Amino acid sequence: MTARKDKTWSVTGAARFAREARISTVRYLRDAAIARGWELGKLQGAYAYHLAHLRDPAVAWAQLFGGMGYRAPYPVGWEQAAEMVLADEARYLAEAELYVLTPQMCDVVIAAAQSLTREDLELMSEDDMPGLSGLAVLPHPVIVRAVTGDLADIRAYTWRFPMQLEVVSGDRRHVHDVSAVRMSSYHDTYGPVRPDTFLDFAARARAQGTPLPPLLLDAKRCLPLRQKATEDQLRSFEEFVTKVRGMGDAARQAEADLGLEENRVTGEYAVGSQVEDHDDTFMPRFLYAFWRLCEQRIATADQAEVNHSGRVLAERARVSPEVRIVRLRRAEQSGEAGHPGREWHHRWVVRMHKVRQWYPSERQHKILYRGPYVKGPEDKPFLEGETVRGLIR
Repeated sequence: MTARKDKTWSVTGAARFAREARISTVRYLRDAAIARGWELGKLQGAYAYHLAHLRDPAVAWAQLFGGMGYRAPYPVGWEQAAEMVLADEARYLAEAELYVLTPQMCDVVIAAAQSLTREDLELMSEDDMPGLSGLAVLPHPVIVRAVTGDLADIRAYTWRFPMQLEVVSGDRRHVHDVSAVRMSSYHDTYGPVRPDTFLDFAARARAQGTPLPPLLLDAKRCLPLRQKATEDQLRSFEEFVTKVRGMGDAARQAEADLGLEENRVTGEYAVGSQVEDHDDTFMPRFLYAFWRLCEQRIATADQAEVNHSGRVLAERARVSPEVRIVRLRRAEQSGEAGHPGREWHHRWVVRMHKVRQWYPSERQHKILYRGPYVKGPEDKPFLEGETVRGLIR
């Protein structure tokens, strides 16, 4: 699932990487000509999925842009669409509060995310978010197998609230006046997933004198908050996922026939160790789990130190230099105090389980996690292999 050892991670290095990666990526999205072509290809690919599912070009076009939180009139062409999306993503990225997850915290969030269902996501609300706009940078690329079957090395997620989601139904547009949150995922440009098409793109970028930033924009989508899906919506979603999965299989076979290797992974990756995103919901599940863990104070967020050069670079790029380091909260000491004289030689993560807790005063359910937490002295090493990869439901 990861490509780097946790021992290479440090608070100082992670904060510097996240700050500089945000600055470089914002500049790239704002100015780089080659970014327009890359985004145009992404939009065309997403449109093809909607068109295959809906079989109506106008409805598919509305679904593509309405699903990202845009309102009609939509862009009239691909170039205009790419410019619009990149301008918005650059602004959202620049304005977001910056969070960096420690390796242990990232493990816990992944485990928590994998316990969530689509029904759990219907409980998502504004109150869950630690801020209205955020960028969560992971301590290492996380390998995710997308619903298309392709591998991706995800390094960051963003969210933006409030948005208004435009929902397409049949051949008519129904605008639901409900709150929604926009989410985006970013690949690790220098991560372990190295498909031939990306290597060709990176070579063209170098030839044009445009170095790629550390974060490369991938998927964008909006989710409505506190909205229970209807039977028709669930059925349509299942049909869409099935269609996308089939098209992904066909595309991979066509690429293989051309001699292209699109799922090449380098480094310490082991086959089968990736996160499986069977229904295209891992991004919202990861962010929702992250929010809930923060809201429950299972996680703590501390400001990283910012040196003078970091502040100057951020000011020039018109972004905040502030970085919050999100850690797994230490365990209460009462349990350890019950064993006088015991000498602990390690730290370890106590596993957690998920519950849907009813709040009578708010007349709603919320997701709660019992645990996890770290036990053992701060100055002791973690037990080998004792990271949270699973979770009791």
